[in-house]
Amino acid sequence: MNAALTLDSFLAEAMNFAPESRLELAERLVASVPDDAEIEAAQIEEVTRRMEDVRSGKMKLIPGDEALRQVREAVLGRA
Repeated sequence: MNAALTLDSFLAEAMNFAPESRLELAERLVASVPDDAEIEAAQIEEVTRRMEDVRSGKMKLIPGDEALRQVREAVLGRA
């Protein structure tokens, strides 16, 4: 990784990827974590289930700003 590339700038760039590419990136990152890391199996199973839901079309991804707008609307009762 380029030394000038920070985690925040990498994440900002990754958010421009197509949804399928972001899913692949997430899978690769999860797979890169050493086995001895303290990650609960249930968490990995949930992420895997959700990724499969997106792939199968059962769940649809929406942009982060739209998700936040929906949460604000639900919490505040307005747009």
